[in-house]
Amino acid sequence: MRILYYIGLAVVGALIIYLLVKAIAEGIEHYRFWRKNHDAQFCGSAKTRSKRKSYEESIGDYGEKRVSSYLGELPCEEYQVFNDLLVRNGKYTTQIDHIIISRFGVFVLETKNIHGKVYGSENAEFWKQYLPDTGYRRYGTTQEHELRNPIWQNDGHIKFLRRLVFGDDVPIHGIVVFPGDTDVNVTANKPVLSRWELVSYIKGFHSVVMSAEQVNGFRRRLLEVISTDEADREHHLDNVGRSKARRDEAVANGKCPRCGGNLVLRNGKYGQFYGCSNYPKCNYILNR
Repeated sequence: MRILYYIGLAVVGALIIYLLVKAIAEGIEHYRFWRKNHDAQFCGSAKTRSKRKSYEESIGDYGEKRVSSYLGELPCEEYQVFNDLLVRNGKYTTQIDHIIISRFGVFVLETKNIHGKVYGSENAEFWKQYLPDTGYRRYGTTQEHELRNPIWQNDGHIKFLRRLVFGDDVPIHGIVVFPGDTDVNVTANKPVLSRWELVSYIKGFHSVVMSAEQVNGFRRRLLEVISTDEADREHHLDNVGRSKARRDEAVANGKCPRCGGNLVLRNGKYGQFYGCSNYPKCNYILNR
């Protein structure tokens, strides 16, 4: 009888220990999820990282903060705003400036905090930026710079998010935003907006395309693939450098970096350019 009594105590003790361990594990997991949510989700306020940044990175961060402050005008009960996200899928990562999840669709934003005049088209790999000469002696000349087509960048982000979080059925709207006083001269069917136009454009979508439960489900799935590890950001920058090197090598060999087709010299409205031989399936243009 005494043996059964001790066996019963041991069973009860083991059960209590099991429940305590389970509760502690669930508590740790809950804290990690809360921490990720705290670090990644905001309603109009982007977090800053303590790591020292380059001048270009600081300018970019400032632009993202300006955009996120405008996104703060969106009602939090209807729009879930995420800023400055690093999304991981195995060894692949992508950095996304802003994501808004709502019952009216998903909005993915690429922010370009640059000034001067910008010229480009939706199909061109590079856009041109022209800045007034800022030298000691000003003769009215301009500085010319290149920037990679932000529409293409955002399309890549959207493909990544569809594969990892949202699937193919959820409407995702890609938006390029210029938060500064940029004079934008871009030919594109997709929205390229100033910060003044951004909120009204998003609020212009009124049709409900998913339920509140679906919105919360996608929010949780997004949080599960967000990384807040600084080492992952370093790894991401290395991957970006390698991708650029692969692109440059393909172009140097006369190949399309998007599909591998041959680059062919063509005549267009504004002169000659190199385009992909697989057009119209691939509409890559090398405008340089």
